[in-house]
Amino acid sequence: MSYKFQASETIATGIRRIAKEELDSAISGLKNQTEDQPSEVVHDVRKRLKKMRALLRLVRDEIGKETYQRENICFRDAGRKLSSVRDAQVLIETVETLEKHFKNIVVPNAFNEIKEILVEHYRVQKRELLQEEHRMEKVAAMLETGKNRISDWSIDSNDWLVLEKGLKKTYKKGKQDFTNAYQSLSVENLHEWRKRVKDLWYHLQILQPIWSDFMGELIHQTHILANYLGDDHDLAVLKEYLMTKVEIESNNKQLIVLLALIDRRRPELQLAAKGLGERIYTESPKKFVSRIGDYWQIWQSEHQHLS
Repeated sequence: MSYKFQASETIATGIRRIAKEELDSAISGLKNQTEDQPSEVVHDVRKRLKKMRALLRLVRDEIGKETYQRENICFRDAGRKLSSVRDAQVLIETVETLEKHFKNIVVPNAFNEIKEILVEHYRVQKRELLQEEHRMEKVAAMLETGKNRISDWSIDSNDWLVLEKGLKKTYKKGKQDFTNAYQSLSVENLHEWRKRVKDLWYHLQILQPIWSDFMGELIHQTHILANYLGDDHDLAVLKEYLMTKVEIESNNKQLIVLLALIDRRRPELQLAAKGLGERIYTESPKKFVSRIGDYWQIWQSEHQHLS
């Protein structure tokens, strides 16, 4: 179906359905991947595992601390087993994105030498993934085991309170991390904020049907914010990789220009994220969640009248 509630289902039914659909898709991808497309499969599986972990955070108080920690660790560890290939691919994509952004001031293929180094790094990671015996199958087995536990998740109520607590925690933490990020600007603080922004983005997707037009725009703006922060983090990771992991002359012209562009682009992204963050996190957590809760109740009431 989709990563959102349906009007005809209870909260428990919706949460379990969404979880099973995400894991079914991830498991299918892992079992059916071919040698020429591991990075695409890995990217899709890791996205689904992030959606799973966000789903868990939405209902963590309802399912209980022990269940939440067990499942969160399961899906976190599964994602980590696949991260090296995707991380290597992101380094290449980040250089290409930077080239496009500054296309008016850099010549085409300006960083070919560096990209060749990054492509070789990606090939090594891809080869290791494919050569490690049954790694994909092992991850699929982890997800199968996790999927089999979904029916045991304790979700007894169909009241908005089941979702309210998790949504409030996500919004509150995002608001706090936003403040922290700009009080003490660092790669780590911005990355922490980005993770909470992505949680909010996922939670809003789950809740989109309660008011499709309004929620759709809020989802769109939250996604843009997550992308600003994601692009900034990717640039920071690329810079660190180039400066610490790549054997290249420090006076290499390509390296000098690329590092300069990274240092120029990151403040632009951080400024854009700040402006959008001020809009998305303008409300108190209590007021934000109360407003979304009102939309939920109206949506539920409308469905009852129609059924």
